[in-house]
Amino acid sequence: MFSSSLFEFLVELAENNNREWFEANKPQYQQLREAFTRDIHRIAGDIAEFDEVVRSDIDHPKTVKIFRIYRDVRFSKNKTPYKINMSGSITAGQREGEPTYYLHIEPGNCFAGGGLYMPPSELLQSLREQIAENPKGLRRILNSKAFQSVFPEGLTQDGALKTAPRGYGKDHPAIDLLRLKSFAAIRHFSDEQVLDESFYPQLIQTYQALLKLNTYLRT
Repeated sequence: MFSSSLFEFLVELAENNNREWFEANKPQYQQLREAFTRDIHRIAGDIAEFDEVVRSDIDHPKTVKIFRIYRDVRFSKNKTPYKINMSGSITAGQREGEPTYYLHIEPGNCFAGGGLYMPPSELLQSLREQIAENPKGLRRILNSKAFQSVFPEGLTQDGALKTAPRGYGKDHPAIDLLRLKSFAAIRHFSDEQVLDESFYPQLIQTYQALLKLNTYLRT
């Protein structure tokens, strides 16, 4: 599915992260981006087979997103102008805070996943209220064999609070979930795995394992 030429380009970009090199190699980048875009659309079509919300929005121009390679360096100490990855997402529903399916291709750091990463404060508060009232619903998903076999590390702990969020006691039975600021999970793949012909079925299996989580996050 993904070619070795994509990895070779990204390796060279990491070694030559400057405007002069990129402009000289821009035709190759555009070809690789077009191929990647076709791949993400193919993934979206297969996700639509089992996610009815994606299926209902499959033709909307915002459902499939390919992220820009240009970095926003305004507030960063790292002034290199380009990202050294190619990534895309499938996000159905045209409302803020819709859970996603995500793919990130970067030599040495490839992963797929989804859910909600750092949702806006109002949505985060709503999710915490939902979890506090009935944590069993989310735990059932996270503890299922289907989820754990694909995401053994569970939900990402990025940004998780060290203390209880406002309004909840530290002894709340769902405090481990209430401390989270993201409800997302990822699965890492080696470069060799991504380039192998067996990768695509594994990728779709990864997204299938996210379906119940994304469905929960929509409620």
